[in-house]
Amino acid sequence: MIYRNSELRLDQMITYLNDDKINLSPVFQRGHVWKVETRRKLIRNIVQGRPIPAVFIYKEPSGNRYSYNVLDGKQRIESLILFIGNQRTGTERDQIIIQDWVKYFHLAKDRKDVNFWISLPDVGKKTFKQLSDDVVRDFGEYSIPTIEITMTDETSLTEIIDLFVDINQEGEPVKRFDVVKAIGRENPLLQSVFDAIAVEETRSRDVFYKMKNNDFTFVIKRLGLIAKIPDSNAKVDRMWERMLEVLSFLRTGRHRNPVEILNTFIKTRGNQSKSDKPDSKISVAENRELRRVFGFLKKAYKAGVSNTPLATDQTHFYTMITTIIADDLLGKFSEASLTKKLIAFGGFLSNPPKRGKPFFRQMSTFLEVSRKQTTHFSRRDERQKLFKEVIEGL
Repeated sequence: MIYRNSELRLDQMITYLNDDKINLSPVFQRGHVWKVETRRKLIRNIVQGRPIPAVFIYKEPSGNRYSYNVLDGKQRIESLILFIGNQRTGTERDQIIIQDWVKYFHLAKDRKDVNFWISLPDVGKKTFKQLSDDVVRDFGEYSIPTIEITMTDETSLTEIIDLFVDINQEGEPVKRFDVVKAIGRENPLLQSVFDAIAVEETRSRDVFYKMKNNDFTFVIKRLGLIAKIPDSNAKVDRMWERMLEVLSFLRTGRHRNPVEILNTFIKTRGNQSKSDKPDSKISVAENRELRRVFGFLKKAYKAGVSNTPLATDQTHFYTMITTIIADDLLGKFSEASLTKKLIAFGGFLSNPPKRGKPFFRQMSTFLEVSRKQTTHFSRRDERQKLFKEVIEGL
Protein backbone atom coordinates (compact mmCIF):
# COMPACT_ATOMS: atom_id res chain seq x y z
CA MET A 1 0.00 0.00 0.00
CA ILE A 2 1.10 3.54 -0.72
CA TYR A 3 0.25 6.28 1.80
CA ARG A 4 -0.02 9.98 1.06
CA ASN A 5 -0.63 12.66 3.67
CA SER A 6 -2.83 15.40 2.30
CA GLU A 7 -5.79 17.63 3.04
CA LEU A 8 -9.25 17.68 1.55
CA ARG A 9 -11.15 20.93 1.59
CA LEU A 10 -14.65 20.54 2.89
CA ASP A 11 -16.26 22.02 -0.22
CA GLN A 12 -14.29 19.50 -2.31
CA MET A 13 -15.52 16.65 -0.13
CA ILE A 14 -19.07 17.88 -0.66
CA THR A 15 -18.48 17.78 -4.41
CA TYR A 16 -17.22 14.20 -4.11
CA LEU A 17 -20.29 13.23 -2.11
CA ASN A 18 -22.61 14.82 -4.64
CA ASP A 19 -20.77 13.04 -7.47
CA ASP A 20 -20.99 9.63 -5.73
CA LYS A 21 -17.23 9.35 -5.51
CA ILE A 22 -17.14 8.53 -1.78
CA ASN A 23 -18.23 5.12 -0.50
CA LEU A 24 -19.15 5.20 3.18
CA SER A 25 -20.03 1.51 3.34
CA PRO A 26 -17.10 -0.70 2.34
CA VAL A 27 -17.39 -4.28 3.59
CA PHE A 28 -15.84 -3.72 7.02
CA GLN A 29 -17.65 -0.54 7.99
CA ARG A 30 -20.35 -0.50 10.64
CA GLY A 31 -23.70 1.22 11.03
CA HIS A 32 -24.64 4.73 12.12
CA VAL A 33 -23.25 4.54 15.64
CA TRP A 34 -22.69 8.19 16.66
CA LYS A 35 -25.32 10.01 18.68
CA VAL A 36 -26.25 13.57 17.77
CA GLU A 37 -24.44 14.96 20.83
CA THR A 38 -21.16 13.57 19.49
CA ARG A 39 -21.92 14.94 16.04
CA ARG A 40 -22.52 18.43 17.49
CA LYS A 41 -19.11 18.45 19.19
CA LEU A 42 -17.34 17.54 15.95
CA ILE A 43 -19.12 20.16 13.84
CA ARG A 44 -18.63 22.86 16.47
CA ASN A 45 -14.88 22.21 16.34
CA ILE A 46 -14.89 22.49 12.55
CA VAL A 47 -16.89 25.73 12.55
CA GLN A 48 -14.49 27.15 15.11
CA GLY A 49 -11.51 26.14 12.97
CA ARG A 50 -10.16 23.59 15.40
CA PRO A 51 -8.31 20.48 14.16
CA ILE A 52 -10.06 17.11 13.91
CA PRO A 53 -8.59 13.61 13.43
CA ALA A 54 -7.52 12.59 9.94
CA VAL A 55 -9.83 10.71 7.62
CA PHE A 56 -8.34 7.56 6.07
CA ILE A 57 -9.49 6.74 2.56
CA TYR A 58 -8.30 4.30 -0.04
CA LYS A 59 -9.00 4.87 -3.68
CA GLU A 60 -9.68 2.36 -6.41
CA PRO A 61 -10.53 2.65 -10.11
CA SER A 62 -14.23 2.96 -10.93
CA GLY A 63 -14.71 3.14 -14.68
CA ASN A 64 -12.89 6.17 -16.02
CA ARG A 65 -12.38 7.74 -12.59
CA TYR A 66 -11.48 6.87 -8.99
CA SER A 67 -13.82 6.26 -6.10
CA TYR A 68 -12.82 6.78 -2.50
CA ASN A 69 -13.62 4.19 0.18
CA VAL A 70 -13.66 5.47 3.74
CA LEU A 71 -11.41 3.33 5.90
CA ASP A 72 -11.75 5.53 8.99
CA GLY A 73 -13.91 8.61 9.37
CA LYS A 74 -17.36 7.39 8.38
CA GLN A 75 -19.06 8.84 11.44
CA ARG A 76 -17.35 12.22 10.91
CA ILE A 77 -18.42 12.41 7.27
CA GLU A 78 -21.97 11.34 8.17
CA SER A 79 -22.04 14.15 10.73
CA LEU A 80 -21.13 16.63 8.01
CA ILE A 81 -23.83 15.24 5.71
CA LEU A 82 -26.53 15.55 8.38
CA PHE A 83 -25.43 19.01 9.45
CA ILE A 84 -25.21 20.46 5.93
CA GLY A 85 -28.30 18.74 4.51
CA ASN A 86 -29.87 20.51 1.54
CA GLN A 87 -31.63 23.49 3.13
CA ARG A 88 -29.09 26.22 2.43
CA THR A 89 -29.66 27.27 -1.15
CA GLY A 90 -28.27 30.15 -3.14
CA THR A 91 -26.74 30.59 -6.53
CA GLU A 92 -25.47 27.34 -8.01
CA ARG A 93 -21.95 28.67 -7.65
CA ASP A 94 -22.25 29.58 -3.97
CA GLN A 95 -24.57 26.99 -2.50
CA ILE A 96 -23.17 24.34 -0.19
CA ILE A 97 -25.58 21.45 0.01
CA ILE A 98 -25.64 17.66 -0.05
CA GLN A 99 -28.04 17.25 -2.93
CA ASP A 100 -29.27 13.77 -2.05
CA TRP A 101 -28.26 13.29 1.57
CA VAL A 102 -31.07 10.78 2.24
CA LYS A 103 -29.35 8.08 0.16
CA TYR A 104 -26.80 7.64 2.95
CA PHE A 105 -29.45 6.92 5.59
CA HIS A 106 -31.99 4.18 4.91
CA LEU A 107 -34.02 4.37 8.13
CA ALA A 108 -36.17 7.25 9.36
CA LYS A 109 -34.52 7.09 12.80
CA ASP A 110 -31.14 7.75 11.18
CA ARG A 111 -32.53 10.67 9.16
CA LYS A 112 -34.26 12.45 12.04
CA ASP A 113 -31.14 14.39 13.06
CA VAL A 114 -30.68 16.07 9.67
CA ASN A 115 -30.17 19.84 9.95
CA PHE A 116 -29.21 19.47 13.62
CA TRP A 117 -28.10 22.57 15.47
CA ILE A 118 -24.80 23.38 17.14
CA SER A 119 -24.23 25.80 19.99
CA LEU A 120 -21.68 28.53 19.30
CA PRO A 121 -20.25 31.20 21.64
CA ASP A 122 -22.10 34.53 21.45
CA VAL A 123 -24.63 33.39 18.83
CA GLY A 124 -26.23 30.38 20.55
CA LYS A 125 -27.90 27.48 18.73
CA LYS A 126 -27.63 27.59 14.96
CA THR A 127 -28.38 25.16 12.14
CA PHE A 128 -26.26 25.25 9.00
CA LYS A 129 -28.98 27.21 7.21
CA GLN A 130 -28.90 29.86 9.96
CA LEU A 131 -25.13 30.45 9.88
CA SER A 132 -23.90 33.73 8.42
CA ASP A 133 -22.39 33.81 4.95
CA ASP A 134 -18.97 34.61 6.42
CA VAL A 135 -19.06 31.55 8.66
CA VAL A 136 -20.23 29.30 5.81
CA ARG A 137 -17.49 30.60 3.53
CA ASP A 138 -14.84 29.71 6.09
CA PHE A 139 -16.60 26.40 6.73
CA GLY A 140 -16.25 25.44 3.05
CA GLU A 141 -12.54 26.33 3.16
CA TYR A 142 -11.89 24.11 6.15
CA SER A 143 -9.26 21.49 5.32
CA ILE A 144 -9.77 17.99 6.66
CA PRO A 145 -6.49 16.12 7.22
CA THR A 146 -6.59 13.07 4.96
CA ILE A 147 -4.47 9.95 4.65
CA GLU A 148 -4.92 8.64 1.12
CA ILE A 149 -4.08 5.00 0.57
CA THR A 150 -3.48 3.55 -2.87
CA MET A 151 -3.79 -0.20 -3.18
CA THR A 152 -1.05 -1.79 -5.24
CA ASP A 153 -1.28 -5.14 -7.04
CA GLU A 154 0.24 -6.78 -3.95
CA THR A 155 -2.25 -5.24 -1.50
CA SER A 156 -4.69 -7.72 0.05
CA LEU A 157 -7.99 -7.11 1.79
CA THR A 158 -6.41 -8.54 4.94
CA GLU A 159 -3.85 -5.72 4.94
CA ILE A 160 -6.65 -3.16 4.68
CA ILE A 161 -8.51 -4.83 7.54
CA ASP A 162 -5.38 -4.93 9.70
CA LEU A 163 -4.95 -1.20 9.20
CA PHE A 164 -8.63 -0.63 9.96
CA VAL A 165 -8.24 -2.46 13.28
CA ASP A 166 -5.08 -0.53 14.18
CA ILE A 167 -6.57 2.93 13.63
CA ASN A 168 -10.03 2.21 15.03
CA GLN A 169 -9.27 1.69 18.70
CA GLU A 170 -10.66 5.05 19.82
CA GLY A 171 -14.24 6.27 19.73
CA GLU A 172 -16.20 3.24 18.49
CA PRO A 173 -13.58 0.46 18.47
CA VAL A 174 -13.77 -2.14 15.73
CA LYS A 175 -14.84 -5.54 17.03
CA ARG A 176 -13.29 -8.80 15.92
CA PHE A 177 -16.54 -9.85 14.29
CA ASP A 178 -16.43 -6.75 12.05
CA VAL A 179 -13.16 -8.11 10.72
CA VAL A 180 -14.51 -11.65 10.39
CA LYS A 181 -17.53 -10.67 8.32
CA ALA A 182 -15.33 -8.53 6.06
CA ILE A 183 -12.68 -11.15 5.35
CA GLY A 184 -15.10 -14.08 5.25
CA ARG A 185 -18.20 -12.44 3.84
CA GLU A 186 -18.47 -15.06 1.08
CA ASN A 187 -18.04 -17.95 3.51
CA PRO A 188 -21.07 -20.28 3.15
CA LEU A 189 -21.36 -20.85 6.90
CA LEU A 190 -21.24 -17.16 7.78
CA GLN A 191 -23.74 -16.36 5.07
CA SER A 192 -26.15 -19.14 6.03
CA VAL A 193 -26.11 -18.05 9.69
CA PHE A 194 -26.82 -14.48 8.58
CA ASP A 195 -29.64 -15.68 6.31
CA ALA A 196 -31.26 -17.35 9.31
CA ILE A 197 -31.73 -14.04 11.11
CA ALA A 198 -31.70 -11.16 8.61
CA VAL A 199 -31.84 -9.89 5.04
CA GLU A 200 -29.32 -7.42 3.63
CA GLU A 201 -30.88 -4.51 1.76
CA THR A 202 -28.91 -1.97 -0.23
CA ARG A 203 -30.74 1.31 -0.56
CA SER A 204 -28.82 3.82 -2.61
CA ARG A 205 -25.57 4.40 -0.67
CA ASP A 206 -26.68 2.79 2.60
CA VAL A 207 -26.57 -0.90 3.57
CA PHE A 208 -29.30 -2.02 5.95
CA TYR A 209 -29.82 -5.33 7.75
CA LYS A 210 -33.51 -6.13 8.10
CA MET A 211 -34.06 -8.52 10.98
CA LYS A 212 -36.32 -11.48 10.27
CA ASN A 213 -39.28 -12.26 12.50
CA ASN A 214 -38.68 -15.84 13.57
CA ASP A 215 -37.84 -18.00 16.59
CA PHE A 216 -34.11 -17.26 16.34
CA THR A 217 -34.48 -13.50 16.50
CA PHE A 218 -37.29 -13.64 19.08
CA VAL A 219 -34.95 -15.43 21.49
CA ILE A 220 -31.55 -13.84 20.84
CA LYS A 221 -32.68 -10.21 20.77
CA ARG A 222 -33.69 -10.58 24.44
CA LEU A 223 -30.03 -10.67 25.45
CA GLY A 224 -29.21 -7.50 27.35
CA LEU A 225 -26.10 -6.69 25.33
CA ILE A 226 -28.20 -6.85 22.14
CA ALA A 227 -31.41 -5.23 23.38
CA LYS A 228 -29.59 -2.00 24.30
CA ILE A 229 -27.95 -1.52 20.87
CA PRO A 230 -29.84 1.23 18.98
CA ASP A 231 -28.32 0.73 15.51
CA SER A 232 -30.07 -1.97 13.46
CA ASN A 233 -26.95 -3.21 11.69
CA ALA A 234 -24.93 -3.39 14.90
CA LYS A 235 -27.78 -5.27 16.58
CA VAL A 236 -27.92 -7.86 13.78
CA ASP A 237 -24.12 -8.20 13.86
CA ARG A 238 -24.17 -9.14 17.54
CA MET A 239 -27.07 -11.57 16.98
CA TRP A 240 -25.18 -13.04 14.05
CA GLU A 241 -22.13 -13.56 16.24
CA ARG A 242 -24.17 -15.25 19.00
CA MET A 243 -25.87 -17.57 16.49
CA LEU A 244 -22.47 -18.51 15.06
CA GLU A 245 -21.28 -19.42 18.55
CA VAL A 246 -24.32 -21.67 19.15
CA LEU A 247 -23.92 -23.35 15.77
CA SER A 248 -20.23 -23.92 16.40
CA PHE A 249 -21.09 -25.83 19.56
CA LEU A 250 -23.85 -27.77 17.81
CA ARG A 251 -21.43 -28.72 15.03
CA THR A 252 -18.38 -29.63 17.12
CA GLY A 253 -19.91 -30.67 20.44
CA ARG A 254 -17.25 -28.77 22.34
CA HIS A 255 -16.91 -25.40 24.00
CA ARG A 256 -14.48 -22.93 22.46
CA ASN A 257 -13.45 -19.41 23.27
CA PRO A 258 -15.34 -16.98 20.97
CA VAL A 259 -12.01 -15.53 19.80
CA GLU A 260 -10.88 -19.01 18.77
CA ILE A 261 -14.08 -19.50 16.78
CA LEU A 262 -13.73 -16.18 14.97
CA ASN A 263 -10.03 -16.67 14.32
CA THR A 264 -10.83 -19.69 12.17
CA PHE A 265 -12.44 -17.28 9.71
CA ILE A 266 -9.53 -14.83 9.75
CA LYS A 267 -6.82 -17.41 9.10
CA THR A 268 -5.69 -17.73 5.52
CA ARG A 269 -7.02 -20.84 3.88
CA GLY A 270 -3.55 -22.20 3.42
CA ASN A 271 -2.95 -22.15 7.17
CA GLN A 272 -6.24 -23.75 8.16
CA SER A 273 -6.36 -27.38 9.12
CA LYS A 274 -9.10 -29.47 7.56
CA SER A 275 -10.98 -29.62 10.87
CA ASP A 276 -10.73 -25.85 11.29
CA LYS A 277 -12.21 -24.89 7.94
CA PRO A 278 -15.67 -23.49 8.71
CA ASP A 279 -16.74 -23.70 5.07
CA SER A 280 -19.99 -25.62 4.92
CA LYS A 281 -23.33 -23.89 5.37
CA ILE A 282 -25.89 -24.94 7.96
CA SER A 283 -26.92 -28.51 7.15
CA VAL A 284 -30.50 -29.79 7.04
CA ALA A 285 -29.96 -31.71 10.28
CA GLU A 286 -28.39 -28.70 12.01
CA ASN A 287 -31.20 -26.44 10.86
CA ARG A 288 -33.77 -28.92 12.17
CA GLU A 289 -32.11 -29.07 15.60
CA LEU A 290 -31.73 -25.29 15.83
CA ARG A 291 -35.40 -24.81 14.98
CA ARG A 292 -36.41 -27.42 17.56
CA VAL A 293 -34.40 -25.76 20.34
CA PHE A 294 -35.24 -22.16 19.49
CA GLY A 295 -38.89 -23.05 18.91
CA PHE A 296 -39.04 -24.48 22.42
CA LEU A 297 -37.22 -21.48 23.91
CA LYS A 298 -39.66 -19.05 22.30
CA LYS A 299 -42.55 -20.83 24.03
CA ALA A 300 -40.59 -21.05 27.29
CA TYR A 301 -39.78 -17.34 27.15
CA LYS A 302 -43.46 -16.51 26.76
CA ALA A 303 -44.20 -18.72 29.78
CA GLY A 304 -41.81 -16.78 32.00
CA VAL A 305 -38.19 -17.63 31.19
CA SER A 306 -37.78 -14.23 29.49
CA ASN A 307 -38.03 -12.63 32.94
CA THR A 308 -34.92 -14.43 34.17
CA PRO A 309 -31.17 -13.96 33.56
CA LEU A 310 -31.23 -17.07 31.37
CA ALA A 311 -32.78 -14.92 28.66
CA THR A 312 -30.91 -11.66 29.24
CA ASP A 313 -27.41 -12.60 30.39
CA GLN A 314 -25.06 -13.82 27.66
CA THR A 315 -23.13 -16.24 29.88
CA HIS A 316 -26.25 -17.87 31.33
CA PHE A 317 -27.99 -18.00 27.95
CA TYR A 318 -25.03 -19.78 26.39
CA THR A 319 -24.96 -22.32 29.21
CA MET A 320 -28.70 -22.95 28.93
CA ILE A 321 -28.85 -23.48 25.18
CA THR A 322 -25.68 -25.57 24.91
CA THR A 323 -26.81 -27.82 27.77
CA ILE A 324 -30.21 -28.29 26.13
CA ILE A 325 -28.38 -29.32 22.95
CA ALA A 326 -25.58 -31.44 24.47
CA ASP A 327 -27.69 -33.34 26.99
CA ASP A 328 -30.86 -33.53 24.89
CA LEU A 329 -32.97 -32.03 27.66
CA LEU A 330 -35.91 -31.83 25.25
CA GLY A 331 -35.71 -35.61 24.90
CA LYS A 332 -35.54 -36.19 28.65
CA PHE A 333 -38.33 -33.86 29.74
CA SER A 334 -41.60 -32.62 28.35
CA GLU A 335 -41.61 -29.01 27.18
CA ALA A 336 -43.88 -28.02 30.08
CA SER A 337 -41.64 -29.72 32.64
CA LEU A 338 -38.42 -28.28 31.22
CA THR A 339 -39.96 -24.81 31.11
CA LYS A 340 -40.78 -24.98 34.83
CA LYS A 341 -37.26 -26.18 35.60
CA LEU A 342 -35.74 -23.28 33.62
CA ILE A 343 -37.91 -20.74 35.42
CA ALA A 344 -36.85 -22.22 38.75
CA PHE A 345 -33.17 -22.16 37.75
CA GLY A 346 -33.54 -18.55 36.58
CA GLY A 347 -34.99 -17.73 40.00
CA PHE A 348 -31.89 -19.20 41.66
CA LEU A 349 -29.72 -16.89 39.59
CA SER A 350 -31.53 -13.86 40.99
CA ASN A 351 -32.04 -15.25 44.51
CA PRO A 352 -29.49 -18.01 45.22
CA PRO A 353 -30.43 -20.76 47.71
CA LYS A 354 -29.27 -20.18 51.28
CA ARG A 355 -26.75 -22.44 52.97
CA GLY A 356 -28.40 -25.71 53.90
CA LYS A 357 -31.06 -25.42 51.20
CA PRO A 358 -31.23 -27.77 48.18
CA PHE A 359 -28.82 -26.84 45.37
CA PHE A 360 -26.86 -24.39 47.55
CA ARG A 361 -23.51 -25.99 46.64
CA GLN A 362 -24.20 -26.27 42.92
CA MET A 363 -25.56 -22.74 42.55
CA SER A 364 -22.77 -21.20 44.62
CA THR A 365 -20.19 -22.86 42.38
CA PHE A 366 -22.17 -22.01 39.23
CA LEU A 367 -22.30 -18.32 40.12
CA GLU A 368 -18.62 -18.30 41.02
CA VAL A 369 -17.56 -19.67 37.62
CA SER A 370 -19.91 -17.21 35.92
CA ARG A 371 -18.11 -14.12 37.22
CA LYS A 372 -14.79 -14.12 35.38
CA GLN A 373 -13.10 -15.83 32.44
CA THR A 374 -16.63 -16.81 31.46
CA THR A 375 -15.74 -17.82 27.90
CA HIS A 376 -12.89 -20.17 28.80
CA PHE A 377 -13.79 -23.68 27.66
CA SER A 378 -13.09 -25.26 31.07
CA ARG A 379 -15.46 -22.85 32.81
CA ARG A 380 -18.09 -23.45 30.18
CA ASP A 381 -17.72 -27.19 30.71
CA GLU A 382 -18.09 -26.78 34.47
CA ARG A 383 -21.18 -24.58 34.16
CA GLN A 384 -22.79 -27.05 31.77
CA LYS A 385 -22.30 -29.93 34.23
CA LEU A 386 -23.70 -27.90 37.13
CA PHE A 387 -26.63 -26.65 35.05
CA LYS A 388 -27.53 -30.21 34.04
CA GLU A 389 -27.24 -31.43 37.64
CA VAL A 390 -29.58 -28.75 38.98
CA ILE A 391 -32.11 -29.06 36.14
CA GLU A 392 -32.30 -32.82 36.56
CA GLY A 393 -32.70 -32.47 40.33
CA LEU A 394 -35.49 -29.87 40.25
